Formats: sequence, structure tokens, C-alpha cells
Amino acid sequence: MLSGNSYNTFPTLYDLLYQRYLASVPDFVSLIARHTPAKGAILDLAAGTGEVSIPLLHRGFAVTSLDRSKGMLNVLQAKAKKEKIKNARVKICDMQRITYRKQFDAVCIRQAVNYFIGAKALTKGLLRVRAALKPGGALIFNAPNYHDEKAYPPVANIYDRGTRHAFVLETNMLSGRLLKHVQYSLVWEDGKKPEYVTDENSFYMFTKKEFNRALRHAGFFRILFSGSGKTLYCVANI
Repeated sequence: MLSGNSYNTFPTLYDLLYQRYLASVPDFVSLIARHTPAKGAILDLAAGTGEVSIPLLHRGFAVTSLDRSKGMLNVLQAKAKKEKIKNARVKICDMQRITYRKQFDAVCIRQAVNYFIGAKALTKGLLRVRAALKPGGALIFNAPNYHDEKAYPPVANIYDRGTRHAFVLETNMLSGRLLKHVQYSLVWEDGKKPEYVTDENSFYMFTKKEFNRALRHAGFFRILFSGSGKTLYCVANI
């Protein structure tokens, strides 16, 4: 049995177990491309296995992929090699500790801005992002839009990726604004014995109003939100 979280313990399973969340990638990549100059420099924070970085590299952008998990970045580099991408740049670093100064035309964060736990941490993180952007640069992110939910029902899916398969049961427990997400999975490969996997993560849930307030406090002045009621997409410029 594997337990912990996929980022640190079993990164090679991430793309299999999180396919429901990977469905947003094409729209997110297109949004980034529309708000970044051709061949522009992009910083992909919490880049994971490269689900955003690699499509952007294929489009000709200069992408720096940052993640605190060496294992996730190893998967990204293996994908880049397989797809014959030679200019994939990666850096092991927590996005809350970046120190870049005016280097990027865009910074993107796909479904990870909620790792800033609380309003102060969010504003502090956004200040670091702002410092990394060139004048006129854009922050692009997507995130849940908290609406005072009382409960999140469990979700079950069966996924396939190559010869690997998984039954995944997602559960969520909300304590105040902290959402604990636990996935219970049965993973098997053709002709091999199944394995049980428990994957745990915690996120802070922000409202659209709170995102807007933190962005303005961090010095972003043109802020555009889009998306459905439950999922926000945001482009914010400096």
C-alpha cells in the first residue's frame, strides 16, 4: 500500500490518478497563450509533471518549470525527452520562496494558488509573483471559487493511461476554509497485482472577492475573472 501524496511519494502515478483535474489543461494553456507575447518567457509555478509546461514549450514559449517536488520534475523531464523537447528548464523550489526579479512575461499557476494558506500568505505569495514579472506582465491562474459550501460529495472514476488503470474515490472534508482532499485508489497494470494508494492534500478555499482584494494589495491593477460559478480563471496584469 502507498500512502502520503503523489507529489512526494508516487509522482509517476499523478497523471493517472488526477485525470479529472487535467481536463482543464487545454483551456488554461490557450488562456496563457492569448495573454503572453509570442516566444515570451513564462514561469510555471507548481508545474508538476509538466501538463501546462510541455504544451507551452510546443507552442514556442520559453518556459521555466518550478516545483518543490524533484520527483514531479523528473516525470516532466522524462516527458520532454520523449517528446523531443530540448529546452525544458526546471527548478526545484517552493513557489512561496521564489526570488525572481522582472524576468517573465507571464507567470501561470494551474490549480495550485490554494496552497497559499490564508489571506496573508496569498498576498505575500502574489507580491513575489509580481516581482518576477516584467512591466505589463500577466499572472494567469485558475482555482475553485468558494461559495460557503457545507459539504462536498465524494466522486468516483475509473481511469486508464497506457497499460495502467485506476479506480479513484475522491473525498473532501471542509474545516473552516481548509479543505482536506483524500483520494483512495486501486491501481493495477495489465497482468500485475493491484495496489492500494491513499493520496492526501490540503488547500485553502478563497472567494472571488478575496482573490481580487489580495491581487490589488499585491499591485495588480487590471484583473479579469472568467469561468463557471465553481471554477475561476484569472488574468491579472501589473
